[in-house]
Amino acid sequence: MIEIEGVSFSYRTGEEDAVPALRGLDLRIEPGRFVAIIGHNGSGKSTLVKLLTAIQYPTEGTIRIDGVPVDEGNQWEIRRKVSVVFQDPDDQLVMNRVEDDVAFGPENLGLPREEIAERVESSLGALGLREIRGRLIEDLSSGQKQRAAIAGALAMRPRFLILDEPTSLLPVPVAMRLVAAIRDLNRRENMGVLHVTHSMHEASLFDRVVVMEAGRKILDGTPAEVFRQVERLREVGLDVPLAASLAHRLRARGISLEGDVLDEKDLRVALSSAIGSPADPPA
Repeated sequence: MIEIEGVSFSYRTGEEDAVPALRGLDLRIEPGRFVAIIGHNGSGKSTLVKLLTAIQYPTEGTIRIDGVPVDEGNQWEIRRKVSVVFQDPDDQLVMNRVEDDVAFGPENLGLPREEIAERVESSLGALGLREIRGRLIEDLSSGQKQRAAIAGALAMRPRFLILDEPTSLLPVPVAMRLVAAIRDLNRRENMGVLHVTHSMHEASLFDRVVVMEAGRKILDGTPAEVFRQVERLREVGLDVPLAASLAHRLRARGISLEGDVLDEKDLRVALSSAIGSPADPPA
């Protein structure tokens, strides 16, 4: 369980100047949950990631992960429980070859060689990397590098995997395959996933969406609950998935659409019900 209670954090720019990044944040994330965190630049998302991985510590309030306080005395225990993958995999891939990089974290934990080998094999298999295990990192595509970074994080066997905009540099089809692979890991390993993203479509694929603005949580719920708040999201400079936006505009014009609309299929079904025609054309 991640428990964030009354957490504030400020960056110091001088002796007395402080720039607030988080303001009285309360958030609880249960093990095994699949959560997207969205918000504009400067909303506090990246600062939250730094606090959850013990890179920074709260100015006020407390963070506990499985009951362990996030502070300097528990830094390494927290990093056993939480692994993070950043936007640019080149920032965290440190070895020359794929399997060596995946083994790097477990080796630093001082684990027995047999356990390291088992973790590497399992993580490579989970991310579909066994066939390129011996490849040089520099020869990989962007998508392969990102999967290698996630495999390295997974080899640490974390309770929670945090993804800090890992798809922002990837083509959409590659990004969608990566999100699908992460979803599969979430289900098979019962591993909590926090995915920080600017993509509203990606966020709609998660079980829960947390919206941040100016260091505060302003919305929190299922994708359907959050993306129905079209005007609220636009007030803070965010959009919604295209299908949800179209449904909002149609409802505003008096067209009654039943159900939650997050993608094209939902919209087609809702429209067919509203006008009394089949959802799919006859073959």
